Amino acid sequence: MAERRERPAGPDESRGGAAGPRGAEGPRGAAGPAGQPAPAQPRRARKTTLREVAAAAGVSIGTASNAFNRPELLSQAMRERVLAEAGRLGYSGPDPVARRLRTGRAGALGLIFTDRLPFAFQDQAAVVFLGGVASELEDSGAGLLLIPTSESREEGARVVGAAAVDGFIVYSVPTGDPRLLAALDRGLPTVTVDEPLEVPTPWIGIDDRAAARDAARHLVELGHQRVAVVGFPEFALDDETLRYDVTHERFAGYREGLGDDWDPELVMRAVGNRPETGRRAVEELLRLDPRPTAVLAMADALAAGVLGGAAAQGVAVPERLSVVGFDDVPFAAGTDPPLTTVSQPTEEKGRLAARSLLDALESGGRPDARRTLLPAGLVVRGSTGPPASAGRRA
Repeated sequence: MAERRERPAGPDESRGGAAGPRGAEGPRGAAGPAGQPAPAQPRRARKTTLREVAAAAGVSIGTASNAFNRPELLSQAMRERVLAEAGRLGYSGPDPVARRLRTGRAGALGLIFTDRLPFAFQDQAAVVFLGGVASELEDSGAGLLLIPTSESREEGARVVGAAAVDGFIVYSVPTGDPRLLAALDRGLPTVTVDEPLEVPTPWIGIDDRAAARDAARHLVELGHQRVAVVGFPEFALDDETLRYDVTHERFAGYREGLGDDWDPELVMRAVGNRPETGRRAVEELLRLDPRPTAVLAMADALAAGVLGGAAAQGVAVPERLSVVGFDDVPFAAGTDPPLTTVSQPTEEKGRLAARSLLDALESGGRPDARRTLLPAGLVVRGSTGPPASAGRRA
């Protein structure tokens, strides 16, 4: 850009008059008709300050600040008095940008998860987890920034690098996800939930392998020998170097629990944790001869689709097909028949993750890098029973 140089003011200009013989421009804009002064420009309204609110309410600046930032420190009458004066003066509260610069805090936590944004509101397990996070944040004054997957993993890492947050919850992302690496590079307090399993941060989760093994053994003990598994891909679809540890562990548990009855030909990998995915999977499985007599579904949403697909084919559950889910989301007890599933404390995971970060921020340190293993167990309901006759069609 070329350097801009100011010309010296002429004798009329220095006195605030019109500019030279052409009368083109004075020091503050164009002259009006016939050389008359230009109309005055409206001034921008000055913002009311917290100091003025405090003076009007007859309190200290600290008390006025607490009315907005730490209301629990004031009586209700005192807070209402300050807020009434603030409303009368048109003061809406401390400027969030200025507060961030002053305190070094953004006032929000970032939640990094593995799917598109609608997933956070459509997948019941994710909704339950978010509910746990929200319940812990409710009285803290902190907000929550959702950081879903992006068009590219590099773009996702840039989003994480620029996010105005005080810490991160990493929820079920693959090992090596660039967004996790970007979060670690920020040096902010970070907690990992479910996966990856090997991380230099606090980790909260369950023993997925043991839980899946118990589910498989339940079917073996009932007498099932042809057991299908409907699970998820073990690696990211766009990058086979990025492994989903939870999927890997659950498959390993199913394999251990079924033992000699494990059949790779009965394993299906479904893309998308939705009932329609489970429905399509069971439609394909029911075309086999002999048919499987039981299905292990890696999530309750898949299991719900398996139940619906079996009903559409006239296959009675559990008389002709037993079904086991995983998660024990709210709808699991209300399916027809009620779903046998692995119950895990998904909401508690969210609460613990949020509390860990809040405690670290309050103490000015980092969360303790410990592993928190939560209990999980099989809940037997009406969707499992002994096989009527393995391999016979309904």
